[in-house]
Amino acid sequence: MFVVACSGFPVPVSRYWREFDAVEISDTEIAIPGAGTVRRWIRESPKDFLFTVVAPKSVSDSGFRRTKENKATCEEVAALAADLNAKAVIFAADEKFKHGKANRAALRAFLGFLPKMPPVVFDLDAWKPSDIVAACGDRPAVAAYDPLTEDPPPASGMVYLRLPGPAGHRSRYDEASIEAIADHCNSLSPELGICVFRNIDMQTNAHQLIKKLK
Repeated sequence: MFVVACSGFPVPVSRYWREFDAVEISDTEIAIPGAGTVRRWIRESPKDFLFTVVAPKSVSDSGFRRTKENKATCEEVAALAADLNAKAVIFAADEKFKHGKANRAALRAFLGFLPKMPPVVFDLDAWKPSDIVAACGDRPAVAAYDPLTEDPPPASGMVYLRLPGPAGHRSRYDEASIEAIADHCNSLSPELGICVFRNIDMQTNAHQLIKKLK
């Protein structure tokens, strides 16, 4: 099963609930939302609506260090994920977090440092998805990937696609690209597949993909 989502709400939330079955909460990359906002999402979202949550960027900016600050932040994320019954928590890092021996060890140690939370998804710009999985070893984690530019990681029960735009955030996927993404999704049979658009035209591209999925 695949669900299609946007990263954040590109349209008013009340309209978004009617158009999609899932959302990646991205405001959390900067700060955890207030309790009133979370209660409203829970109250207003349709039954069985699927949430995922992006962890604050401060964690990855620290190099996934096991600090008191990161522990407190991760506990806040875990509590939010529990409130939303989220299916994944995404930790994203830009190209400054390089693939190397020290960072492989940091990533693996970080997984053992986390509180109980939904499946952890890593989206690391400077890493191949297979390198993420290898670094995590026997600790459960999922590598996010873009099927148009990256080789998929080894098969697992969850597949998480994050689509940043073919030429960055301000670009739109054309029909051929949407067709290729759909073909990739339709070739897989995960327990749960989540495909998240993150580009400026995420709403349009997400609707295009939904129409092409089996």
